[in-house]
Amino acid sequence: MTATAVRRAPSVSTPTLTSRGIGFVVELVTYLVVTMAVAILEYFVAGPLSDFGPSNWLIGLVVMAAWHGWHWAGSQTPVGSYLDHYITDLDGNPAPFEQIAVRQFAKYGVLYGLPILLLDTNLVLFGCLVGATGMALFWAPSHRGPWDYLAGTVISDTVSAERNIGLAPLTKPSDLQLSGRRVAENNRARRLLFLAGLSSVIVSVLIVYNIFTEAWAFVAADEFSWGLLTERGWFPRRNEFDLATLFVGTLWVTGIAIAVAGPVGLGVAIYLSEYAKPNVQRIVKPLIETLASIPSVVLGFFAISFISPSVLGPIYSAAGGAIGIFSILAAGLGVGILTIPIVASIAEDAMRSVPRELREASYGLGARKVTTALRVVFPAALSGISAAFIVGISRAIGETMVVFLAAGGSGGAIFEANPSEPGQTVTAAMASLGAGTDSVAGSGIAFQSLYFLGALLFLMTLVLNLFSDIIVRRFRQVY
Repeated sequence: MTATAVRRAPSVSTPTLTSRGIGFVVELVTYLVVTMAVAILEYFVAGPLSDFGPSNWLIGLVVMAAWHGWHWAGSQTPVGSYLDHYITDLDGNPAPFEQIAVRQFAKYGVLYGLPILLLDTNLVLFGCLVGATGMALFWAPSHRGPWDYLAGTVISDTVSAERNIGLAPLTKPSDLQLSGRRVAENNRARRLLFLAGLSSVIVSVLIVYNIFTEAWAFVAADEFSWGLLTERGWFPRRNEFDLATLFVGTLWVTGIAIAVAGPVGLGVAIYLSEYAKPNVQRIVKPLIETLASIPSVVLGFFAISFISPSVLGPIYSAAGGAIGIFSILAAGLGVGILTIPIVASIAEDAMRSVPRELREASYGLGARKVTTALRVVFPAALSGISAAFIVGISRAIGETMVVFLAAGGSGGAIFEANPSEPGQTVTAAMASLGAGTDSVAGSGIAFQSLYFLGALLFLMTLVLNLFSDIIVRRFRQVY
């Protein structure tokens, strides 16, 4: 009777091969992560023990088996519990623990045990094993593996109503309650997501703590005096920490960047939202957003190889002046190009969210498209557009590589209010100070000044974010 049951075709609904493949990939990646964790542990333990014992792969396999065994009571594997894959018998009833154990250990032996033995001895046999297993799963009915035929099981996306209260007919109020297994799964998912959110908070707190403790060490050092912050320029290795040099450079770069990105980005947003046809929108918007993915170091070299000699050079020559390869102006234009897609994308999303009824009402009163865009849609989307500009300003303040390459003040800078001259910003000064051996050369508090600048930069962006939140709340309109 048992042999006949094993050979007959299953009468259950099985997941797609794609879903099975996703589950296998996730399981394999998990196995690799567990094995790497074992290897890291071995690195710290193997020293005093001299011999860790079995290989990392086999230890990782044992850990995976123990983890999987914890889920077998629910007729699932850890990955299957998230994909709603069940291990059932051929009638769709949840397989018992012993039957699942036979299936899983056979699967471990074929997919993990044999490859571990063959990987270092015969790569050809290893490749043949992987290929044969994949072909067997692809062509077998219900995509059953050899281990499924051995244990008499099948992977199903449903379970029989006779064994699953969740699918049984509702006869009493308690039937509406989730089963204990589902409640446990929900609690595990909730705890996992909570830990993920908590980890981001903990990392942020640690970053802020590290920055401000080192910044305080800079201020509290015996070599520090407040007069050092008003020297003739920013030369930290000479004990000269003039903040005005950096803040003026930062304001120039940010102002020039927004002067470029603001009108251009807003114009692109108005065109895409009000004028462009759907086919044009599907092509142009991804292209604009692709600009944001260009590495900033590329734009830095673009600024010194094209903007300075080919754009700014002829303009200054025609005006009877001259400008060098490195300047705050060239850096500001490069940062502005980098900021355009941010302003354009956020502003376009804000304008597109304005209800179409407002546009139709304006057209009904005889307004032209440009009037509707500027007098109706623009005010209605003002909160989102303001947020776009503030995010653009934050992006310009925080940009490093473009300014580091194009501004020309990487080795320090004298106070300069002329944007056509080399200069330095807060972020470029941090990059310059932290690069190479500069972090340990010169003044004893030179390295701590990096954290002091980081704390100032953090406070600047925090104020901008708070101001952005106030602006959005002030002008937000709910439809």
